[in-house]
Amino acid sequence: MKKKLIVIAGLLALLVWTVREMLKYEEKIRSDHIITKVVEDPSKPLIERWEPARIAAAVKNLEPRFRAGTAYFEVQTEDGAYRPFFLKGVNFGVAVPGKFPAEFSLSFDEYVQWLDSIGRMHANVIRTYTILPPEFYRALAYYNLHLASRPLYLLQGVWATEPPRDDYMDPGYTRDFQKEIKDVIDVIHGQAVLPPRPGKAHGTYTADVSRWTAGLLLGREWEPKAVFHTVRTRSDSLYRGDFVSVYEANPMEVWLARMLDFAARYETQTYGSQRPLSFVNWLPLDPMYHDTEFIENKKVREYDNDLVSVDFAKFHATPYFKAGLYAAYHVYPYYPDFIFLDLKYRPTPQDPDNYRKYLRDLKAHTPGMPLVIAEYGLPNSRGISHFSTSGFHQGGHSEAEQAAKSMKLTRDIVETGGAGAIYFEWIDEWFKHNWLVMDFEIPFEHRKLWHNMENPEQNFGVMAMESKRIVIDGRTGDWKEPPLYASDDTLVLAAADPTYFSMALVLPGIDWSHHRVYIALDTYDKTKGDHRLPFSERTYERGFEFLAALYSPDSAKILVDDPYSVFTDIYNDYIPVYASKPNSNGKFIDQLMLVNRGRESLTGEKFPRIIHNRSPLRFGISTRPQHSNADWYASGDTVELRLDWHLINVSDPSHRYVLDDRPGTKAIEASVTDGFRIKIFVTDTTGKILHEIPGGEEYLFFTWDPWDQPPYTARLKPLYDSLALYFDSLEYVPFVQKSPEAGGKPRIMPFRHGKPAAVSVDFDYGAYSQYVYAYPLLEKYGLRATFEQPEGLTHKTPEVLALPGDVAAKRMGTTQLEELRAKGHGLAAGLF
Repeated sequence: MKKKLIVIAGLLALLVWTVREMLKYEEKIRSDHIITKVVEDPSKPLIERWEPARIAAAVKNLEPRFRAGTAYFEVQTEDGAYRPFFLKGVNFGVAVPGKFPAEFSLSFDEYVQWLDSIGRMHANVIRTYTILPPEFYRALAYYNLHLASRPLYLLQGVWATEPPRDDYMDPGYTRDFQKEIKDVIDVIHGQAVLPPRPGKAHGTYTADVSRWTAGLLLGREWEPKAVFHTVRTRSDSLYRGDFVSVYEANPMEVWLARMLDFAARYETQTYGSQRPLSFVNWLPLDPMYHDTEFIENKKVREYDNDLVSVDFAKFHATPYFKAGLYAAYHVYPYYPDFIFLDLKYRPTPQDPDNYRKYLRDLKAHTPGMPLVIAEYGLPNSRGISHFSTSGFHQGGHSEAEQAAKSMKLTRDIVETGGAGAIYFEWIDEWFKHNWLVMDFEIPFEHRKLWHNMENPEQNFGVMAMESKRIVIDGRTGDWKEPPLYASDDTLVLAAADPTYFSMALVLPGIDWSHHRVYIALDTYDKTKGDHRLPFSERTYERGFEFLAALYSPDSAKILVDDPYSVFTDIYNDYIPVYASKPNSNGKFIDQLMLVNRGRESLTGEKFPRIIHNRSPLRFGISTRPQHSNADWYASGDTVELRLDWHLINVSDPSHRYVLDDRPGTKAIEASVTDGFRIKIFVTDTTGKILHEIPGGEEYLFFTWDPWDQPPYTARLKPLYDSLALYFDSLEYVPFVQKSPEAGGKPRIMPFRHGKPAAVSVDFDYGAYSQYVYAYPLLEKYGLRATFEQPEGLTHKTPEVLALPGDVAAKRMGTTQLEELRAKGHGLAAGLF
């Protein structure tokens, strides 16, 4: 009997297992063959359009928690009253080292830690650019409910891609952007389930953070080229929305008004809620006229930043939109150049602050609404990619300078009547590219794996995200690597991390008043590079690409072999092949970079180009904020040196790529090196070699292991404490501006002859100056004119005429007139 029961139990177990396996197999078959697809009718609107009476009833008793006043944001207090408050905070990037933004690698606990640090900085707002994962919104709710003594508000962004064919009014693009707006509003109300999508966050969003969401900010820095194309190819000039309207507008402004109206409609009709709305704007699209903004020729790789504008003053909230509109700008003190070149902003010894002057002008052009500076700041990179005549460069600042100068910008925003100062950005993000160096950061997909200190865009953070193995302080106690060379009291060490190539030398008896130290680097291919050195007549077996020359604590440089320089000047047709070449001329040169092109204003004023020399090596202890970009330090017999990777043309240290461009191709290429060969020389002040390490044709060899995920640590920079101290003083608003009294009843004057608009220009006697100055202006703004010329004009080329009173004048020739006519300008009859 027992045996039968055992057999039966075994058969039952087998049956259970078989059924389970069959069910698993059936489920697999179903999952493999069932395709889930959301069916959407693109001809139908994304939301029903309510009749005005229904909207009026819905908003009759609506009291938004946040609203846009005439100068500041306002928040409703417990007694139902509204008080103004100043937005003070940071832009919230989430790409930690080794990650692109869309990888969304942070956990709930990490978000909470960051929010807590930002709150302790006395900030009251964080600005996001796009929808983040559900963990972020849960963390924000948890922080505000359980940790915060005062809440952190959210300025939620709505991400926008670039439009197809540069047309923002493309119907498919418009619908996709509206769906993004809809998703954002559902997310902040905790009512969204977003499926996995390439480059976007997904998941189930149940945390309702609408009570802490101060506003929505639509889009990104709109591309001037696409805005210009949209304006030129469309004719819309009016939009009357139920919530947002725009009049006498260009097509881009009409499209933006439609998007704002959609956002207000969706939240009002779906959630019975509203909050202030805006879109991102920036200096290239500001409404002011800038006479120094002019593109002289087709070689310039940028757009005319005064060609088209997007003007907040044209946008109006209707009575149904109680939350109101605000203006949001990204404003940096170094770009575009008009912010420091225009005469009205130009720094002077009496008033050197161009940033404050521009902000005053911008505030005057955003009447009746809060002006939020949604991005501003300065990077603490070693490299500089753009100079400002006021000293607020894009890069080149120590951490101490970053703090001091960024605080000046913050005070300027507050004291010119700004409604918010949102610093860019919370962390250093390694994936970011910069126009000056991005061509040399290859492969592109590896940019996130290393930290380029020559790239300003990677170094804006309030919190440093860094991977630095060695402290430059003239001591070797933090070195763990085995020596490359050790003999008697002489020692040579080398190390690599995601930020620097570092070396330490112990050289007994070194005396900077009598000695110089040179470090020659062969970074790849023994046949390439310079086989001679400037202080030696000898020819070396291996060619050197770089030479670090340490003359004294006040003077040191990293020099490059002449053919391997990455100096480029496209405006003068100089684009080299970025590859080392075999030579024996002993010529090592400074590393120069063209950071500001030469310019000419519309009135003919010329501004010279600016070339930055990045070769000088900075002396100091790297842990001190004023020397955070120190390249070397010497103490007694010990010398420590670190070179950021871009200074030695390493395009990707994580996989040991170095620049190795191929002639005849459009792309810039790189090759993998097995490591560096190194020689060290001590000379006297005349260049006579006193000591060589190693001697003869021997070389020190250094290599490092590649990595696919960089180690890093986080550290708050001095800027954190500076912002915390100042933000703490901005409890509500810095001051309340009084509205100007009405200056009488305005009158609208008619144009002459009943024309809708007219401009009259008198040209005197065919002056050549009208061809030089007026003609470019007409072309720039797409205007056509009629040129009247005197009789008897026969010269093809410009001629100089004698006029009464011993006056000479230069006038156009028939060649210039033919060009004007070919461009569509009118000419007085009888000239040809």
